[in-house]
Amino acid sequence: MPGLLARIDDRWGIAWRTANLIRRFSLRRSLRLAANFVRPVRFERPVFVIGAPRSGTTLLFRVLAASPELGALPREGHDMWRTYHHPRYSGWRSDAIGAGEVGLGERRFIAAYLASYLGRGQRRFVEKTPENSLRVPYLLELYPDAHFIVVKRDPCDVINSLIQGWREPHGRFRSYFVPQELAIQDYPHRRRWCFLLIEGWRRYCEATVEECAFEQWRQCTEALAAQRSQLSAGRWHEVHLEHLLANPEAVVGELAAAIGIDMNSAMRAELADGVARPVNALSPAGEHKWRLENRREILRLLPRLAPIARLAGYAVDPISGDFEIVLPR
Repeated sequence: MPGLLARIDDRWGIAWRTANLIRRFSLRRSLRLAANFVRPVRFERPVFVIGAPRSGTTLLFRVLAASPELGALPREGHDMWRTYHHPRYSGWRSDAIGAGEVGLGERRFIAAYLASYLGRGQRRFVEKTPENSLRVPYLLELYPDAHFIVVKRDPCDVINSLIQGWREPHGRFRSYFVPQELAIQDYPHRRRWCFLLIEGWRRYCEATVEECAFEQWRQCTEALAAQRSQLSAGRWHEVHLEHLLANPEAVVGELAAAIGIDMNSAMRAELADGVARPVNALSPAGEHKWRLENRREILRLLPRLAPIARLAGYAVDPISGDFEIVLPR
């Protein structure tokens, strides 16, 4: 019987869904959401921190969220965005959302959801959900005056970290219980997809973990490169994690000025703590961790990885994996 229950839960996520519902339910916040839906709040010039999963977006988000000028949700905004755009509503296509997909009442709901956490006095917010890398046209339709900060990192280390996340034994990075059986090599879960749901994910149901990770990084990188041209330089800001870690206060200070906020002591303290103790890290911080953790897998990917890396501003040697930061084409 315990084995049967485990198989049922792996397929449908019953225990996880129930625990998540109980953990996040708040009657007071639900009442605030209803009140704000009736009497909507207007937000302006929001800041979206985006990038491929495992690129370092959490560090920057936490620093910006320490500013009193920007409200922030206590966690990534999956619950908010999925209310109208869960993949099940599109036949489990993907996490991507395009222009023209804003639903009836959705603007009012999102504003009410944010205000239920931030309060009615807050007019700007910062939000970080990696899936939003595939949603810039949709987000611009909701907030035409939004700022976007793209965090980029050595592609080899991003893919390595994605591989490590897929293999994390407790399912920490599981995103969906998908409606199709998974037979991903050396991955024990039959229904648990990790990280963002990519276009054509069904083609990877019998792939290797590194192929899934590579495709997630590729789709994010190409989407961000394509979306860059939709905004002026004044509202599209790119930062390399390597530069941020090498000169944190200068990089964050420039970003703060670009989005129109002041750098304060709380942000400096969060920045120092985040650089010293990275959040969500699966191993000690450092460059080229892939050489120690998933060297063979990354080396196999290098010939395909190197041309795409240019889109993110990295010249990666297709044989050694060494890189330098360059201006994207």
